[in-house]
Amino acid sequence: MAEANGYRSFVVTSQSITWLVTQLLKLRFAVEKHRPSGLFERGRERCLILAPTHQSLLDPFLIVSAMRYRQWRALIPLRTLATVTFDGTLRWFKPLIRILYRLEGGIELPPKEKGDTLPEKLRGLLEALEQGDVVMIFPEGDIGKDAPPIGKFAPGVVYLQRKSGAEIVPIAIWMSERRWPRRRCVIEVGSPLRIPESLELEAGASWLRERTLELYQSAKARG
Repeated sequence: MAEANGYRSFVVTSQSITWLVTQLLKLRFAVEKHRPSGLFERGRERCLILAPTHQSLLDPFLIVSAMRYRQWRALIPLRTLATVTFDGTLRWFKPLIRILYRLEGGIELPPKEKGDTLPEKLRGLLEALEQGDVVMIFPEGDIGKDAPPIGKFAPGVVYLQRKSGAEIVPIAIWMSERRWPRRRCVIEVGSPLRIPESLELEAGASWLRERTLELYQSAKARG
């Protein structure tokens, strides 16, 4: 127990440092966030599943950069499901990316040859939710989708919600085409929700995607 508490303290400290680092992104991005009133304002959020869209490695950092420090403190320790499989040029940055995972309190996906079922993939997130932590999972899976604005959602987020009982907070990220002098980014946060129990996993993932697409269209309209 002492070891677990020590690790959680390390995660909280590291994520506080991460929050400070993400503020540097404001030099490059003009980020604004819209959320339901009262969300992330209760002093300590518990057992939530954040489900953002995923188009770049910067997505988690942009979400953090748009939050006031008080809101960020209400979420940490925030545990993010992170892949360890990288293609193309990302392979050269794997050591650096894994360091960032460590700072963020990331939970690495097991390699496909060691665990390719939902219980194996999501065991770490379920354990984090049982401890009262907030977790983040990207329903699209891999980044850099060829079907913008939002790719197909995998069923893992539905499985995670039904096993844990936690509510899902859908998040959509829109970015402007113009990149200079600063690229504009609008983050639209939805209200916590539960996927209808009548839907199977795949259908539930599609249902969540539709709700997230509505958020994306709202973010785009603001942009």
